Amino acid sequence: MARSLSVKIPTASLIADIEASLAQIEIDLAEYPVQIEAYRTAKKAHQELVIQRVIEALGKPELIGNEYNSPIRVSNDYGNSVSVRVDTELLGLPEAPREPRKPNESQHFGREYTTRKSLLERNLKVLKMTSQEEVSATTYNTVIDLL
Repeated sequence: MARSLSVKIPTASLIADIEASLAQIEIDLAEYPVQIEAYRTAKKAHQELVIQRVIEALGKPELIGNEYNSPIRVSNDYGNSVSVRVDTELLGLPEAPREPRKPNESQHFGREYTTRKSLLERNLKVLKMTSQEEVSATTYNTVIDLL
């Protein structure tokens, strides 16, 4: 049977961690417009490459079939339409670029729907008001998920 531990964490180091996380959020917010623009450019270039490679592959009849493992699968759909499905992995297409995550997006933290930055700022304000030199591990655990 495990026993509970009573651990104390220096308040100053927790404050420093929160301030570093807030500074990183500010940097990420400043860089986000550049990252999203680079993503849009890369996405457009990727789409053009996909179109080019698919057009080239459509000229090769040995790649076209109606089986599930065909690189290019053609099937009849409802309403007298035809569906063409291209397996990008079998055609050797590169993976699509991923959209950068918004650095300070609102999300659920327990019952609250707020941003990481606002929660960190609130916790920092409380920690700076305390006169205690150490905080309990429970207090640290509430903040660690935000860092």
